[in-house]
Amino acid sequence: MNKFVKSFSKKRKFILTLLILGGVFFTFFFASAANLGDNDSFFVDSTYDSNGRASISATLMRISNNAYFYMEDEYWNSLFLSQKNANLDYLNRIIENFDNYTYSSLRYVFGSEWKPGIDEDNRMTILFTRLKPNAGGYFNSKDEIPVSFEATSNEREMLYVNVEQIANPLIDSFVAHEFQHLISWNNKERINNINDDIWFNEMRSEYAPTAAGYDSVYSGTNLEKRIDDFLANPFNSLTNWQNDRYDYPPVNVFGHYLAEQFGEDIFSKITTNNKVGIYSLEQALKEKGYNFTFSQVFNNWTIANYLNNGSLSDGRYGYKNPYLRGAINVSPINYSIVSASVINISQSIMDWAPYWYRFINKQDSGAVAKDLEIEFEGSVSGGNFNVIYFIEYESRPTLVSMLNLQNQKGILKIPNFKSEVDAVTIIISNQFKKSGFNGNDALTPFTLSVATTVFEGPVEEPQPQPEPNPNQMARPEDYGLKEGDLIRAQGDFDVFIINQYGYKRLFLNPVIFNMYGHLGGWKAIKTVTPQTRDAFITSNFYRYAVSSKVYYLEVTGGDTGIFRWVNMNAENFLNQGAKPEMIFEINKSELDWYPKGTDKTSLL
Repeated sequence: MNKFVKSFSKKRKFILTLLILGGVFFTFFFASAANLGDNDSFFVDSTYDSNGRASISATLMRISNNAYFYMEDEYWNSLFLSQKNANLDYLNRIIENFDNYTYSSLRYVFGSEWKPGIDEDNRMTILFTRLKPNAGGYFNSKDEIPVSFEATSNEREMLYVNVEQIANPLIDSFVAHEFQHLISWNNKERINNINDDIWFNEMRSEYAPTAAGYDSVYSGTNLEKRIDDFLANPFNSLTNWQNDRYDYPPVNVFGHYLAEQFGEDIFSKITTNNKVGIYSLEQALKEKGYNFTFSQVFNNWTIANYLNNGSLSDGRYGYKNPYLRGAINVSPINYSIVSASVINISQSIMDWAPYWYRFINKQDSGAVAKDLEIEFEGSVSGGNFNVIYFIEYESRPTLVSMLNLQNQKGILKIPNFKSEVDAVTIIISNQFKKSGFNGNDALTPFTLSVATTVFEGPVEEPQPQPEPNPNQMARPEDYGLKEGDLIRAQGDFDVFIINQYGYKRLFLNPVIFNMYGHLGGWKAIKTVTPQTRDAFITSNFYRYAVSSKVYYLEVTGGDTGIFRWVNMNAENFLNQGAKPEMIFEINKSELDWYPKGTDKTSLL
């Protein structure tokens, strides 16, 4: 028994995911060398089967270069001769597309399935069987476990496809969607022994039809259907997964945004690294040399979905694909600002669920309250709100910036709103939770108050938010800081020190912070925006000032961690992506405070 099987038999955690309406199920089965006409019995998942069956018999109808194609016997025997011939024609076309486009394209973009796999056969199995009407297919990781440990395992690399959809023009997209799940299972579950967040796995599968070329003609494609649903409900959470129709559109659109901004190879890096969800993307961006956090990418995506103008900010606020460029423009929730307006909005939202609000200037010439004040307050409990705003001026470019929040509160003052501004748009999202998403994630409340007023005395004009260059390290002077400054983001307790190279290190707890009294203590900490904090990359490499040994900090709890000696030569250290600029010097007290773990011999 291999190491993976031992590990999995202990965990007993299996992957079984349903794709709604034009989507796919995904499951794995067994296959050994076989001959046309072979009849085999297969376990099926009764939850997804059209008649609640737990097993079926099927016949091997075709063998291609990469897969065995089985057809359910009960379904096949119910067909007239003309229907059988039509089904074989459809099957032949599916096989041709799978071998010529889907298989090679997805392996190039996402990585490889387990090959030769549990059945020691280079071909996978695709079973066409009757599923519930709203399903395209499914994948069940039980089929990758020996039957001695999982009685209902089919012991082969396998996809299930709804045979009732065999004539559907989207059938190739369904197969591509499921094949990506098979690839991801191999890389995440089997090789790295981790369970990825569902939304993140589905995002990759939603991009799979595009990777295989099935969205190149927009009309009638999976992409068109997803964008239509996205525009109908753009406020759905990106990460919360309830497995309904409106969970798929945001992950689809987000996946396309990632591919355009960072290249399709971002997916192979995501699929094959040993991190989950948000952290997996940040790791992949780092490997590609981008200085972006997930929060920054998400915020840019929400702006792109509203402005969709690729000529702004190096293209990060728009789409390149002509179909996406022409289709995606989120409609905000609109309010009119008249002569004297007070608008109060109370809302509770899930994490990573953006809301767009637009306040349109409808003041008449007699309006006395010429200024506008917008006040935001989010819950401190479970709140890590980001508030982006656009001021659409009449005679100067639109200003894009972030509201400065203190304890989840902030005020935006816009002088001369009546005479100079056409509209103000606000994008609000809560970004508290970073992993472990499910279908029951908490709602976090906020209030937004908008009122016309007359400011007493001069009011400083809103300023654009500094934009980090994704290909350059942050410079302290760009943010009004200097090397050695202590910073803490609004609404956050973590304290960091920054260096001139664009890196920051965390003071894990107050005990360690107090070991460095010469830095000025708590009064020396500068409060910055979360975006400024995130512009500096966190480094976990430390060195005692009089020693050449470099340690890696592995955080084990909220304020605990261990030091692991980076036991490698300088050449290996650099070749694995580390830099001398990432190493922070520490004193003897901190060195002695940390327990020492096993040596770290690889950074990958």
